[in-house]
Amino acid sequence: MGKTLDIIDRQLELGDVKTITSNGGSIVKFIELLFSSTTKAQFALSDDKKTVEILVSDNNLEMPQLYCKMDKETLRNLILSLKNMHNQLLDEEGSV
Repeated sequence: MGKTLDIIDRQLELGDVKTITSNGGSIVKFIELLFSSTTKAQFALSDDKKTVEILVSDNNLEMPQLYCKMDKETLRNLILSLKNMHNQLLDEEGSV
């Protein structure tokens, strides 16, 4: 029998973003971002779909877990601010 697919062996690498979606990618169920070799952030809709739940954890247990909920307006403001910051970043050639 051929080699089986085992996604556990292929964990996130630094800076990777993992997104779990359904309905052809139109529904985002879960997002995970690896900040460092020990710290990751996870994002998911709350059960009532009124907030986004955020969990930042450290697998070395050197920092306490951060858990919070963010409402729709706050999430929108964060996304817009990150977009503006992204647009200010210089690309590798040095231009915006």
